[in-house]
Amino acid sequence: MKLVTKLAWFAAAALILAPAAHANTYEDRLAELRSKFKASDKNKDGKLTLQEAKEGGMSRIAANFSRVDADNDGYVTLAQLEAQLAARFK
Repeated sequence: MKLVTKLAWFAAAALILAPAAHANTYEDRLAELRSKFKASDKNKDGKLTLQEAKEGGMSRIAANFSRVDADNDGYVTLAQLEAQLAARFK
Protein backbone atom coordinates (compact mmCIF):
# COMPACT_ATOMS: atom_id res chain seq x y z
CA MET A 1 0.00 0.00 0.00
CA LYS A 2 2.90 2.36 0.64
CA LEU A 3 4.02 2.00 -2.96
CA VAL A 4 0.59 3.00 -4.27
CA THR A 5 0.56 6.07 -2.01
CA LYS A 6 4.04 7.11 -3.15
CA LEU A 7 3.09 6.67 -6.79
CA ALA A 8 -0.04 8.77 -6.27
CA TRP A 9 2.00 11.57 -4.71
CA PHE A 10 4.55 11.39 -7.51
CA ALA A 11 1.81 11.59 -10.15
CA ALA A 12 0.20 14.55 -8.40
CA ALA A 13 3.53 16.39 -8.19
CA ALA A 14 4.20 15.72 -11.87
CA LEU A 15 0.84 17.19 -12.84
CA ILE A 16 1.43 20.28 -10.72
CA LEU A 17 4.94 20.89 -12.05
CA ALA A 18 4.18 20.20 -15.72
CA PRO A 19 3.00 23.76 -16.54
CA ALA A 20 6.15 25.23 -14.98
CA ALA A 21 8.35 23.02 -17.14
CA HIS A 22 6.41 24.05 -20.23
CA ALA A 23 7.13 27.73 -19.57
CA ASN A 24 10.82 27.11 -20.22
CA THR A 25 10.56 25.85 -23.77
CA TYR A 26 12.46 27.59 -26.54
CA GLU A 27 9.24 28.68 -28.23
CA ASP A 28 7.93 30.27 -25.03
CA ARG A 29 11.17 32.09 -24.38
CA LEU A 30 11.33 33.26 -28.00
CA ALA A 31 7.79 34.65 -27.84
CA GLU A 32 8.61 36.41 -24.57
CA LEU A 33 11.84 37.85 -26.02
CA ARG A 34 10.05 39.19 -29.10
CA SER A 35 7.32 40.75 -27.00
CA LYS A 36 9.76 42.42 -24.62
CA PHE A 37 11.95 43.62 -27.48
CA LYS A 38 8.98 45.21 -29.24
CA ALA A 39 7.85 46.94 -26.05
CA SER A 40 11.38 48.13 -25.17
CA ASP A 41 12.25 49.48 -28.62
CA LYS A 42 10.76 52.91 -27.92
CA ASN A 43 11.68 54.56 -31.22
CA LYS A 44 10.71 51.44 -33.22
CA ASP A 45 13.92 51.38 -35.25
CA GLY A 46 14.45 47.64 -34.75
CA LYS A 47 17.48 48.28 -32.56
CA LEU A 48 17.73 48.14 -28.80
CA THR A 49 20.16 50.46 -27.05
CA LEU A 50 21.48 49.85 -23.56
CA GLN A 51 19.21 52.62 -22.27
CA GLU A 52 16.14 51.09 -23.94
CA ALA A 53 17.02 47.70 -22.46
CA LYS A 54 17.31 49.20 -18.98
CA GLU A 55 14.13 51.26 -19.26
CA GLY A 56 12.22 48.39 -20.87
CA GLY A 57 12.86 46.03 -17.99
CA MET A 58 15.25 43.80 -19.92
CA SER A 59 17.74 43.65 -17.06
CA ARG A 60 19.47 40.49 -18.28
CA ILE A 61 20.11 42.05 -21.68
CA ALA A 62 21.29 45.28 -20.04
CA ALA A 63 23.67 43.41 -17.72
CA ASN A 64 25.19 41.47 -20.64
CA PHE A 65 24.90 44.19 -23.26
CA SER A 66 28.56 44.32 -24.25
CA ARG A 67 28.64 40.56 -24.78
CA VAL A 68 25.46 40.52 -26.86
CA ASP A 69 26.55 43.59 -28.85
CA ALA A 70 29.47 41.66 -30.33
CA ASP A 71 30.15 44.19 -33.09
CA ASN A 72 30.18 47.09 -30.58
CA ASP A 73 27.87 49.31 -32.60
CA GLY A 74 25.92 50.48 -29.54
CA TYR A 75 22.77 48.50 -30.12
CA VAL A 76 21.47 44.96 -30.43
CA THR A 77 18.95 43.67 -32.89
CA LEU A 78 16.26 41.10 -32.38
CA ALA A 79 18.23 38.75 -34.63
CA GLN A 80 21.27 39.02 -32.33
CA LEU A 81 19.13 38.28 -29.27
CA GLU A 82 17.40 35.38 -31.01
CA ALA A 83 20.81 33.91 -31.88
CA GLN A 84 21.89 34.17 -28.24
CA LEU A 85 18.70 32.45 -27.13
CA ALA A 86 19.07 29.68 -29.70
CA ALA A 87 22.64 29.06 -28.53
CA ARG A 88 21.42 28.63 -24.95
CA PHE A 89 18.93 25.97 -26.03
CA LYS A 90 21.38 23.85 -28.06
